[in-house]
Amino acid sequence: MNKITIAGQPLHSVLSAAPAILIPFGFILDAMHSATGDEDYAKASYLSMGAGIVGGLAASVAGVADYVAEKPQAAEAKREGQLHAALTGAALLVGAANLVLRRQGSHARGGSLALTALSAAGVLASEYLGKRMSNDTGTGGTEHAEAGVHTDADKVRIDHTVTDVEQYVTAGPSTKHAPE
Repeated sequence: MNKITIAGQPLHSVLSAAPAILIPFGFILDAMHSATGDEDYAKASYLSMGAGIVGGLAASVAGVADYVAEKPQAAEAKREGQLHAALTGAALLVGAANLVLRRQGSHARGGSLALTALSAAGVLASEYLGKRMSNDTGTGGTEHAEAGVHTDADKVRIDHTVTDVEQYVTAGPSTKHAPE
């Protein structure tokens, strides 16, 4: 069974951008709320955290599907995948608990900033581990940076670098069809 992809990219990697961006951004907004007392920052942080958690849940579903679809892995790779999942799950649970406490009116007590920071740190650590795993296995970004022919079991993809394209562009406009 193959990984779930969208436009040739692993769906889990695409979806994991949402929590990796929105939850730390929620922390920044929370810090701004703490510094200024402006409630708009707290509201924006709440929305950013909520959207990050929803995105994290979607990425988690895709990640579990990828983990199950993988060929039998070495014990170390399995442990890293499980640690990645545990970090993500813990960060999302802390973030969700933070949102529940905010709905109950506990945001002003100061613990919310700490919970947001903990959730953001967990998501960033998990994202780092996930990127490291995808680069180690060749399913991540480094493969796409190289030009040439890439083959997977039943697919062939030809990548071009910027320099490949530049050889056509730097030749200048064609004069074949220029008006006389």
